[in-house]
Amino acid sequence: MKSLLYLFRRYRVATLLNLIGLGVAVATFYLFMTQVIYNRTYNHNIHDHEHMYRLEIYGNFGDVWGANVCRPFVTIIKDIPQVKNVTYISPYVNESDVKVGNRTITVPVINMGMPGIEFFTGKLLSGSSKTCADGKHNVIVSRSTAEKMFGTANATGKTFEGENNNGTKTTVTVVGVSEDMPDNCTLPNGVYICENESVMNEWSEWSFNVYMLLDQGANPKKVERAIKLAFMKANGVSEKDEKEFDKETNLKFRITSMDDIYFSGIGMKDKGNRGLVDVLTVASIFVLFIAMLNLLNLSLSEIPMRMRGINTRRVMGASVGSLRLNMIMENVLFAFVGLVIGILLIVAFQRSETCMKLVSGDINFSTHWVLMAVMAVSALVVGALSAVVPAFYSTSFTPAMVLKGSFGLSPRGRRLRMAIMAVQFCVAFALAIYIGVMSNQSSYIFNSDYGFNKNEVFYTWLSDEAQTKKDAVRAELKKLPFVESVGFAQNAIGASDNYMGWGRGDGEHRVSLQVLPCDYEYLRTMQLKIVEGRNFNESDMKTGAYVLNKAAMAQYKWFVVGDSIGRQTDWDSQSNYNIVGVCENFKLKSMRCDNSNVAVAFIIFGPNMASWGDRCGQVFVRVAKNQDKLEAKRRIAEVLNKLDGSQKYEMKFLDDDLQQTYVDEFRFISQVKLFAIICIIITIIGVFSLTMFETEYRRKEIAIRKVMGSSVGAVVRLFAMRYAVPLVVAFVVAAPLGWWLSKQWLQSFAEHTPIHWWLLPLSFVGVSAVVIATVVVQSWRVATANPVESIKTE
Repeated sequence: MKSLLYLFRRYRVATLLNLIGLGVAVATFYLFMTQVIYNRTYNHNIHDHEHMYRLEIYGNFGDVWGANVCRPFVTIIKDIPQVKNVTYISPYVNESDVKVGNRTITVPVINMGMPGIEFFTGKLLSGSSKTCADGKHNVIVSRSTAEKMFGTANATGKTFEGENNNGTKTTVTVVGVSEDMPDNCTLPNGVYICENESVMNEWSEWSFNVYMLLDQGANPKKVERAIKLAFMKANGVSEKDEKEFDKETNLKFRITSMDDIYFSGIGMKDKGNRGLVDVLTVASIFVLFIAMLNLLNLSLSEIPMRMRGINTRRVMGASVGSLRLNMIMENVLFAFVGLVIGILLIVAFQRSETCMKLVSGDINFSTHWVLMAVMAVSALVVGALSAVVPAFYSTSFTPAMVLKGSFGLSPRGRRLRMAIMAVQFCVAFALAIYIGVMSNQSSYIFNSDYGFNKNEVFYTWLSDEAQTKKDAVRAELKKLPFVESVGFAQNAIGASDNYMGWGRGDGEHRVSLQVLPCDYEYLRTMQLKIVEGRNFNESDMKTGAYVLNKAAMAQYKWFVVGDSIGRQTDWDSQSNYNIVGVCENFKLKSMRCDNSNVAVAFIIFGPNMASWGDRCGQVFVRVAKNQDKLEAKRRIAEVLNKLDGSQKYEMKFLDDDLQQTYVDEFRFISQVKLFAIICIIITIIGVFSLTMFETEYRRKEIAIRKVMGSSVGAVVRLFAMRYAVPLVVAFVVAAPLGWWLSKQWLQSFAEHTPIHWWLLPLSFVGVSAVVIATVVVQSWRVATANPVESIKTE
């Protein structure tokens, strides 16, 4: 221990840097693993999640799997013997204004079937769902929603005023309160409305997710088969006609477990990527491995100065085993200090709002006490393992030989230290390439051509009150000198993977469309280019109309501009309007999806669709270019707040939606960048320590070289060139690895940037420059020292 304290005092900077590096590695391991646990336990809070499944159907809305089905599937499925219970829930959360006393509050509203949210939670905190669907305007609310509305979670029996579809007000009673769903759950929190049995025969509305609870030991494949046969039977098709049914409909049925839903990429919240989770898991372990290599290199670098002392104790009677154990325990103590630093870094991380954006969920030690224990044990194991090789190496020589010689520059020790450093170089190069590709993809997401205006458009949800006076909203906003256009629509385009889908027609004329309700000025506001026919005009609001994109016209060649959309088939008369124009294709969905073949229909609802309600609940405002966007944003919100005092308006950029759409990808990119920076920093610490010890061993040689006429530059080059070959070899190994990792990650996007060739040499130059600069700075100090002093103190 005395030797360790002596080295700490003599080489304080190197020791402190390695302690900090180990602390950062330990903290990174913990933080990354909390993210891994968050993703791997998605939906695990749901009651009996091991036996719960979601129904998914292929072919109803094109050649893709979808989770949106109609409510009659509940009736079909509940008669299957292996199904214990079944319900449905709308994946679309509607923001609605409710009045509690004198306060107007906006709350999320979710429609679902009986037995309501109890199906997923197992029980309620208070109340019961039994009277939820009795037609008396009863609802269940989540804990956080109850606290927001009433200031307490004990809200059973309390009432509030809500609005019906026809605009009339009604008194709503809370009959139960459920526990909140956590962030890593498919199900939302809010006000749960349980629909009554009268809607269970509506086959036309395919906009619900159906969940079923299977008996323990049930065979999911047999259940899938039973669902298909039950669906055929409900539609008058016998089992013997199954082949004809398959040929005509191309429908397939499957059920997906709650453990797999998040990673399916099908539903609105199904954005998980198992590959990214696996990468984070490997990164969590690998960062400890890199820290161990660094600590190993530090221990190996110290050995030549400790060799005499160790073997002197052997001569004095100390056993080899005790010497080795002491060296291992020294590094374990070193690792313990690093663990304490890591814990302090995690606490500081948790208190930073900016840092917390890098992770999802809770990172408290009390929540992850098992992970806390694993982190502590891992840190101590890293300390112990990093001392094994140095302990055995330093005691493997004959004491007499050690006491006579100098082992500071032994070829075997130098080769081992440089080999360890080369492994770290390899990791640094691969990660530099990886984050270069990730940065390019981030830029591609934001800067590629989406086919519509996303840079000068603001938008926000309107309150129920504001939706009744859209003409006044449009008129007042257009009075602002910088406002060029104002439109209303149901959705912001380009920022989601799920929109309202319609399946219409039959046989050879069956169509699947992504349908976006809007008003006559929406397409102009978004600057969608019309390539055939005309744009919407105000008169279309009285009759109803469609504008399709080119992909829809290409897929369904019987569509004709100027003719009704359903002329070739039995189309719902309510929505059988004329196609007035065709717009250019655009990116409707995120880049996880292939947008090139997405058939889109913009629709203006005519008066005969009044029963559908006002679907255009968002206002979109396009401002002139080169305006002060923050000032424009403020003034638009000011106008809306003046017109409607029922809520506080805050405008959003469409780019904000893009950020939210790719939140998981951008968070992962940030995490990998952090991991890469940490690995490179740890590598640089290793280079610094290695160079420092090597220059200490060669002080006399350097002094003699200078006395014989060598310049400072020549001495610096001597040390710098020692790293040239390991850097080149490491890059040759790392380049294919970095390219492969990057290619695998890009596969999660249907549209992505290519891997540019120049990223490879740029990564080599960047990492090598940092390494060589570190060597130059450290060797410069010894090279500029007085040679006389070096010779005298050698």
